[in-house]
Amino acid sequence: MLHVLNREDPVPLYQQAAAEIRRRIESGLIKPGHAVPSEQEIEYEFEVSRITAAKALRLLREEGLVYLVQGRGTFVGPEDVPRVSKTDSPYERIAAEIVERIKAGELRPRFPIPSERTLRQQYGVAKGTVRRAVALLREQGWVFTVEKRGSYVAQPENWPET
Repeated sequence: MLHVLNREDPVPLYQQAAAEIRRRIESGLIKPGHAVPSEQEIEYEFEVSRITAAKALRLLREEGLVYLVQGRGTFVGPEDVPRVSKTDSPYERIAAEIVERIKAGELRPRFPIPSERTLRQQYGVAKGTVRRAVALLREQGWVFTVEKRGSYVAQPENWPET
């Protein structure tokens, strides 16, 4: 889902993006040891430059909310918190993030999940990657698909036990 920043606000865009990621961490949407969005994901989600995305992550690191593991990503918490490895495949990571949004109530039963196009833009991935993510969600029981209409959040009784 694209997150709109206020470009008229005197607060710099990187601080606004960092504030939204901070909110997700403080609300528990992104838990200790889990990866925060990458620079590329921030770039797409907030429609900002890569430099702005990097500055947002640097600010969160300076605040001690996250730490960087070179070549692996940026994770929530101090470095001694056990790291939950970033999923190797992008489609599994996308599916996991959609599940978190469903659990948090951001995506509600019988309402559509973001479109294929939106997910492609948000994550900067190919059509096939998004389709694999949605197929995984469907297999697990989180969503159902209506041909030529899209995919919708399933009723809670169809969700897998977690």
